[in-house]
Amino acid sequence: MPSKSDHPNHPRRPSFFWWTLINILALAFAILSWTGCYFLFKFPDRPWNYSVLKKLDKLPELTFLESRNLPKVTTLPPEQIYKLIYERKDTEESSVTLPKFLSAETQQTLNLQLKRNYITNFKEPKNLNYVRGKWRILSIRELTENDFISQGYALLAQALSIPADQEHSTNPEYLPVPVQLEIILPTAEGVEIPPNTEITTDNVFTLTRLPHAIAILHIARDGSPDEPITRISTIPLLDKPFPLTDESSIPLTLPRHINPKGLFPLFTAEDY
Repeated sequence: MPSKSDHPNHPRRPSFFWWTLINILALAFAILSWTGCYFLFKFPDRPWNYSVLKKLDKLPELTFLESRNLPKVTTLPPEQIYKLIYERKDTEESSVTLPKFLSAETQQTLNLQLKRNYITNFKEPKNLNYVRGKWRILSIRELTENDFISQGYALLAQALSIPADQEHSTNPEYLPVPVQLEIILPTAEGVEIPPNTEITTDNVFTLTRLPHAIAILHIARDGSPDEPITRISTIPLLDKPFPLTDESSIPLTLPRHINPKGLFPLFTAEDY
């Protein structure tokens, strides 16, 4: 005859315990789902997020902007663009103190924000600026699958500026500034550079807020610590042909998708 010890009498859990456990698990799942969806849609610039949204057909549709709908931000000349690689000064410092470069972490965060601006059609633009000034073309190449945008051309140009002692001259001489500009020119398949366009050091063009609206996508530091060069990567926001010379321009077409893993800067030393 079995004894009581052979069948231990475990206390039964009350029914509300299981209902409480189920509710807690459901709440945790809901929070995790909401957090995951928020992160997915808030940061489409992250490669994994972008690929998931692409499969779900939930990517923000890239569009050209109307001039009246452009974000109202500052348009920078080369002299101010050059300062983008340095930390901003919140207080007055001695003239002897050299400015500090942006830290790698700060620069990475800034560039993620700039890229997110474009992918989200500038829904909540942060740290956005346009570019103006006079520029000299150094090089141009076709975009590839490894680039941020795979169809079209990338243009590299050198900033030019008038020296202070020639500001009031009737025939000033433009001199190079340590600022280089990369412009992504997305085009339709089969579009070629006009045959009469010669990429030479004499090929100079001028950018203004309108009709160009060249927005900064990426900021990098080139050169040496003693002679730094600011390199910015940009893209036009308006549906306007981009002028390569006074006589030649290239029509732009919106890319359907981008490559969030695309590397910046767009040009290496071997490209020019």
